[in-house]
Amino acid sequence: MCTCFLISRGSVALLMCFRVCAVYNMDRIIVLIFGFTWLGVVAGATTPFIALEATPIVSTKYCFTMVNHNYMLLVAISVTGFINDTLVLLAIVYKLGMADILRTPASEIYRVWKLPGRLQKFTRAFIQDSQIYYS
Repeated sequence: MCTCFLISRGSVALLMCFRVCAVYNMDRIIVLIFGFTWLGVVAGATTPFIALEATPIVSTKYCFTMVNHNYMLLVAISVTGFINDTLVLLAIVYKLGMADILRTPASEIYRVWKLPGRLQKFTRAFIQDSQIYYS
């Protein structure tokens, strides 16, 4: 079960990294940034297996988990998945939105973002798909 979580979280983050790299046409800086955030997600996904310990409840067959105080920093690393997902969404929205805004007159920019029906179909679908993944 633990291995499945680690593999699934890491592979989904890697696919999102590929997606951002494709949107930015394999820009070297973007590849480096999102490559490091992907490594952070993999490190963060291993956190529960290292930092949590189970303690049996006396006179029952159950136990509860608690954070080992030696690994409090690792608990902070576990939010890297949230940070990576947020960066992916913002990077995609920025790149596709700027591409659409550059073709729009300055007086129309507010309407383009307020009324998503005015975006190009591919841009709108790509942003909506990213929003669905994020939520």
